[in-house]
Amino acid sequence: MPVYAVESKRQPMTATGIVQPVTEWEDGPGGKRRPSDRQAKDEQSGLLLWLIEVMYLAVAFGRESTATAMVRVPSSTRPTVTPLTGIEFDGLRCDVGPTKAGGFSERWSADGVSGAKQTRSSGGS
Repeated sequence: MPVYAVESKRQPMTATGIVQPVTEWEDGPGGKRRPSDRQAKDEQSGLLLWLIEVMYLAVAFGRESTATAMVRVPSSTRPTVTPLTGIEFDGLRCDVGPTKAGGFSERWSADGVSGAKQTRSSGGS
């Protein structure tokens, strides 16, 4: 799946105010996977993982629309975002891949929110 680096200043995004923890997945009965009660951690930094919902302008086939996405970021504490204000990310990336329906999907991630302090996680949820 291709990964594209995105310059956050050139891809304006607006935070919706929704921030959610990323949960780890576990194997359940019958081999089915389900979300656990544990919060996932970034493998490299050890920080907790969070999803920040954003809106941005998308253009497909010459038509503009508003798109929403969840950007996965590591942070020792829940990131604080102001609803319906601009937000910038450090190390913003987009993974793009095909869907079973013949379209494509985007998975956004970043190293963090620009200007936010981050410390290593010492525990977990």
